[in-house]
Amino acid sequence: MRNLINPFAGICRRPNAGPLKTGACRRDARCAAIGIPRALFYFLYPGLWQTFFDSLGVPVVISAPTNRLTLERAGLISETEHCLPAKILDAHLDDLTGRTPRVFVPRVLSMGRGYIACPKLAALPDAVRAQFGDRFEVVTIDLDENKKPLESTLVALGKQLGFDTMVAANAARAALQGFKNKILSNPDKAEDDPATTGNEALTQSGRGKRFFLIGHPYNLDDAYLADPVRRTLADLGATVDRIDDNRVLRGEGSLKWDMCALMFEALKDLDPVTCAGVIQVTSFNCGCDSMAGLYYR
Repeated sequence: MRNLINPFAGICRRPNAGPLKTGACRRDARCAAIGIPRALFYFLYPGLWQTFFDSLGVPVVISAPTNRLTLERAGLISETEHCLPAKILDAHLDDLTGRTPRVFVPRVLSMGRGYIACPKLAALPDAVRAQFGDRFEVVTIDLDENKKPLESTLVALGKQLGFDTMVAANAARAALQGFKNKILSNPDKAEDDPATTGNEALTQSGRGKRFFLIGHPYNLDDAYLADPVRRTLADLGATVDRIDDNRVLRGEGSLKWDMCALMFEALKDLDPVTCAGVIQVTSFNCGCDSMAGLYYR
């Protein structure tokens, strides 16, 4: 698939007026900067959202990467019963305060036909409005693969923001290509993982062990959360393969939470001869993982 570049980037639509000329978008409310918290859905759809808004000519502000202060802030401002990723989301939204007039928080209902997302992802826009509604306008859209493919959802989001169908459709295609490129740029190969650096000799000699790392993308791809695990395994001389973000659900088994089903199917494909074991990176208070873990074992 060729890389699509949107020739209409920066053109916004006002009521009762034709498309604005390039550059005029900066003076239109529809093209005000939009913030994206570097948490949860940011990692579920890597590269998608920033490419989409960039293609529309909407300035994007992304919160800083997670660090120790992020976790401390999350513990202070977030609901006690939230899981860790949801708490981290609140801290990233707090980081965006004063930097952007609005934030994007989608309602993730399903990432694959026949499956449902974590229930907390379905309530994110409501929770964010309740806690941060006095700081930002919350821009949202329903992501439900059971009802509408992702490309159609992106087009609907563009039109919701005030862009015409052609501009929104071009932005949607560019975003999907950006999403694909981002995934393919981080293939599921052991040699690309930090934990494999310098371990080739160990593996070839038979003294190294190969492990399979599973978890939700917002845990595995947040460097502050997952890199300590990878570094520890590297220090032990282990080679690590991680679950492929580009896997397609086959519809096997009774698990209906999309990411949990993805992990379950990946585990079924493992070769016990070459895999020494499985390590799951999970977060405190994750209801889906606490139930799915029984299936994994």
